[in-house]
Amino acid sequence: MSLPFKLARRKIFKTVTASLAGAVSEGNVIPAFSAPKKQDGETKIVCVMGDYWHPAIAQETHVRQIFSSNKSYKVYFVLASRYLTPELLSDADLFISARYGGSDSIGWTPDPVVVERPRPDRIWTDEQADALIDNVTNRGMGWIAAHCTLANSREKLQKFMGMIPLLHQEIQPLGIDELNQDHPITKGIPPFFINLDEQFAIELTEPDTTTVLFKSTALHDKRITVAGWTLRRGKGVVVGLLPGHYQWNYRVPEYQDIFWRGAHYAMQRTIPPYPNAKSY
Repeated sequence: MSLPFKLARRKIFKTVTASLAGAVSEGNVIPAFSAPKKQDGETKIVCVMGDYWHPAIAQETHVRQIFSSNKSYKVYFVLASRYLTPELLSDADLFISARYGGSDSIGWTPDPVVVERPRPDRIWTDEQADALIDNVTNRGMGWIAAHCTLANSREKLQKFMGMIPLLHQEIQPLGIDELNQDHPITKGIPPFFINLDEQFAIELTEPDTTTVLFKSTALHDKRITVAGWTLRRGKGVVVGLLPGHYQWNYRVPEYQDIFWRGAHYAMQRTIPPYPNAKSY
């Protein structure tokens, strides 16, 4: 199939036609993007997960599975930073992120065969951070800030999450323990094991208004850290969940249950039993 336009290394078309309107990025014409709007009766969940270090497609597959039992939940996954727009978040019920403050996995290009990829976009621009904070604070959108989100390189987002990030050490087995039996996200869930993960750590900056959900213990270096927490921000709720480097973390039954409950808690809804919950 031939493309209706040509790409040149040294010259970029700057004209906009009816069939192709877009921005210019590193020598490529990017098609215009119109964010999908939430439909009647739909719960809109926007996810940005996966990057150079984290397997995006595999994570997407397993996170989709967590929500697959409810057909009114429509899960929108975003890979390229340029598509994480304020418009996309403007009517979302829940935002799930697992992205650090680096570049996209690859530079997107419409070419069928690529010799040299363009410079990728960086995620967590000031516009993205401001839109996220605004939607949580003023509209009540829920936010699950998972895994490497804490390393977002945006002080305003880290402050909004109520923590100072600490880098992981070696990738190693983790014990998930000290689960808060007084909180609906973790009540009734016993300690469990994750066979391999990056153990990010945090220092809470607002401990008096932050609820700790659970901690993790690294098998090799014995570091213990808060690994799950929640706090209110204006009309909204933030839930921080640090496990999640590999896709199989999202297949651990106990963690799937926590993710399911955390999503409903962040949306400030009644938490239905997770359909695939095991008997503890």
